[in-house]
Amino acid sequence: MRRLCAGSAMTSGLRRLALACAALLLPHAACAADALEARIDRLLRDGFDHPAAAIAQLRQLRAATPPGAAARLLLQTEGLIQAQAGREAEAHALADELREMSRDGALPLAAADASLVRAVAAQTAGQLAVAATHAESAAAIYQPGCSRTADGTLPAQTCDYRALWRALQLLERRAMSLGRFPLAQQHAQTALDLADAAGDIARKALSLGSLAFIAANAGQHEDAQRSVAQAKRMAAQVGDAALMARAKSYEALVADLRGDADAGLRATEEAYELARQAGARRLQAQLLVNLSDSYVRRHRPADALRAANEALPTVREFNDRRTERTLVNNAGLAKIGLRRIAEGRKDMARVLEFEVRSGAQAEQATTLREFGQALAAVGEMRDALELYHRERALSAQLMQRNQDLALKEMQARYDAEAEQRRIELVRSDNALKTAALANRDLTQRIWLVLAALMTLSVVFAVLLVRRVRETHRRLEASHALLRVASERDALTDLANRRHFHAVMQATAGDGKRGFAGSLLLVDIDHFKHINDGHGHAAGDVVLIEVARRLNAAVRDEDLVVRWGGEEFLIVAEALGTEQADQLAARVLASIGSTPVLVENQALWVTASIGYASFPLPPHRVALQWEQAVNLADMALYTAKSQGRNRAVGLVSASASDAQSLRAIEGDFERAWHEGRVTLRQTPGPGAPDATA
Repeated sequence: MRRLCAGSAMTSGLRRLALACAALLLPHAACAADALEARIDRLLRDGFDHPAAAIAQLRQLRAATPPGAAARLLLQTEGLIQAQAGREAEAHALADELREMSRDGALPLAAADASLVRAVAAQTAGQLAVAATHAESAAAIYQPGCSRTADGTLPAQTCDYRALWRALQLLERRAMSLGRFPLAQQHAQTALDLADAAGDIARKALSLGSLAFIAANAGQHEDAQRSVAQAKRMAAQVGDAALMARAKSYEALVADLRGDADAGLRATEEAYELARQAGARRLQAQLLVNLSDSYVRRHRPADALRAANEALPTVREFNDRRTERTLVNNAGLAKIGLRRIAEGRKDMARVLEFEVRSGAQAEQATTLREFGQALAAVGEMRDALELYHRERALSAQLMQRNQDLALKEMQARYDAEAEQRRIELVRSDNALKTAALANRDLTQRIWLVLAALMTLSVVFAVLLVRRVRETHRRLEASHALLRVASERDALTDLANRRHFHAVMQATAGDGKRGFAGSLLLVDIDHFKHINDGHGHAAGDVVLIEVARRLNAAVRDEDLVVRWGGEEFLIVAEALGTEQADQLAARVLASIGSTPVLVENQALWVTASIGYASFPLPPHRVALQWEQAVNLADMALYTAKSQGRNRAVGLVSASASDAQSLRAIEGDFERAWHEGRVTLRQTPGPGAPDATA
């Protein structure tokens, strides 16, 4: 499910786009003392919903305006309207004109205008990374001219505060999309200070809404509510229905993030009514996106599909591809909820195609997860299982990529330190050579002094050699620490996949004997709800505590691995059936018998487990560790599909050779129902007894 909002972050499957900042619907800007600037600001607002009319008026003004700062501002405004209307070719042509206007040095801000127009065009096309790059270039040029004067005001001749405010909003959105909340808060606060210095109440209201959304994402719900209340008061002071609708949309986002879905839906519906009263049809379409998301999550697929279909024509008219993708996503989930499975899968394919083209792997994983859950909810278990495995593989790639990036950063830091030490050694060596040259000059006059200096040089050289050796020793120790750190999970301090792979390679031998041992795959139930309801900080506390309990539940010689996200892997020596059952029951009780304390609040956490001891009886066919992990994963998926909070053990398999075992692996559920595999089910704390 997707919804539009003031910032963008991967928050438990809800990807958020810019709504209040997507266009400057900013009437009555208090700082616009100059009549032309006030009119331009109004045209920029009107251009969000009616670009053709606004552009026609701008061109009339340009025809009557001589070259200079005013002409530059008119050209910038037309470029921004073309960009936010999805007319990329026209926007880039105007950006080229602005760049050319800056070449003689008379209008340096025109170069920043060109970058800002390209940034907004990239944002409309859903290219947030490209938009942020151009926005950074623009802000670097705008910022020096907007330093406050001695009386706290902004210099009117050099500061285009509206353009700088827009660039900061783009940078804030990119930071939110990466989950970098402190950086996003910094950009939003700078934008708020800028609007405050200019006396621009409307932009202050929008910046306060952004700060509220960021605070809510960070779990600071009281701060978020205070900021959104201020934003609503300022919007009411301006008296513009469209601005009040945006303030209401922030109120809805804050309510959703603190877990009050009913209040969030009411606020979104009120925001939609305000947008309708204002005649802001594009804003209405964006709010319909949010309503479609709320209806999907409330299992109202017909209402969700109606809202999505109502918004699509307007979104397509403005060539807003990222918002269109969000609507198609929500429509696809609604169609699956209505059991129009084939249509829903087609919509999913369109969304995935867009995400593949844009390189958004994290969003691909979220799409696969959401459609998998939707298919499972209507009983399409085979399709849901396929999407589940695709999402798991993609998530593993993302985790591996992030680990590799962290390792490269650590290696670069150590290499930089080593290079600095080498430079220091070279400097010391140069100093020694300089001293030797001075000594050579002195030998011509004082032989005794020369001898003394040579002796000192030898001593210095010995000390230098010792220092070099000590430096090399420390570098070797640092590299050893780096190798250890690369095989530990930073949050839970458990072994990670890299360490597990190293252990498997070390114990594989010639590879002919296959894997022998017991594997338990442990997955925290409904972990997404913990992140949604209590914030990612609470999710991290739960992961750390579950890791501690797993370590306490296993033996000293067993290996506990952070497998990915909320999933853990336990590796033990080959256990008998009864011992494996006891270990699984012990792990279930360790996790689910006692609540986890998060900020003085007790959270009950349970887990699902898939486990087996290899090679499998009765035929004990040799298999590699990768296949063993996959079979344990099949058992885990069965535990989750049977209601979670339970362990499902693979006791035996009627497979006399590798080909038969691969056939079971290819369609595990069918093999179970046909009796080719025997499963044993152990309920967790508080779960009803069941047999597999």
